[in-house]
Amino acid sequence: MIRPLPEILIPGRGIGNMFVSLIRTVILYAVVIFAVRVMGKRQIKEMQASEIVVTLMISNIAAMPMQEVGISIFTGIVPILTLVVTEMAMSFFMLKYRPFRRLISGMPVVVIEKGRINQAAMRSLRLSNEDLFEELRKKDIFDPGAVEYAIIETDGVLSVLLRSGELPLTASQAGKDEGRDSLNALMVSDGEIQTEAAMLIGWTPERIRKTVKSQSAALEDIYIMYGDSGGRFKIIRKARDTP
Repeated sequence: MIRPLPEILIPGRGIGNMFVSLIRTVILYAVVIFAVRVMGKRQIKEMQASEIVVTLMISNIAAMPMQEVGISIFTGIVPILTLVVTEMAMSFFMLKYRPFRRLISGMPVVVIEKGRINQAAMRSLRLSNEDLFEELRKKDIFDPGAVEYAIIETDGVLSVLLRSGELPLTASQAGKDEGRDSLNALMVSDGEIQTEAAMLIGWTPERIRKTVKSQSAALEDIYIMYGDSGGRFKIIRKARDTP
């Protein structure tokens, strides 16, 4: 019995399929690059959970038409563009609606406060002591007691504020010791009070409202308000063309 030759050994057919596969790969590569660029530069930095899911799905979808010449190239392009539109819509709603943003991305979690490890937070994050110490060592910190605050951000990155006695001396601080530790936090974002962050630095919603009023402003006019536990704050008002 004579076995048929593989298509790649058949004159014309194998070369043609290779050429088609090459063209499809270039087209899909361009589409994926376009998709990543449209979704924003955050895609190539630390990503949120939803962004990781979309990136993985795009890579899997794009691989199918590349490998199978018999599959229409639009089988890959249409789902990729659909995912891009969906991700952009989710980003819009996350920007406008804080509960939705919190549902999708979660909230930052304090794992070390004033040198003490928050064991309940560690358990809720399923973060082991070894993982925490490893992240601290990556920031050249070998003693958790030297940390004023350590916060796991929504993208999984550990942010650390050292205690004042552990901070390196700067030129402006030479010969001057303020004697206090302070954590800056975002208290108002796009007219909405960030209650959890504000309470972390000792600001209540009522205090924020009174402070905003003392600046002859309304809460809905505030784009960003941030401050620290020492009572200092800064307000950035919305631009006039911002809805």
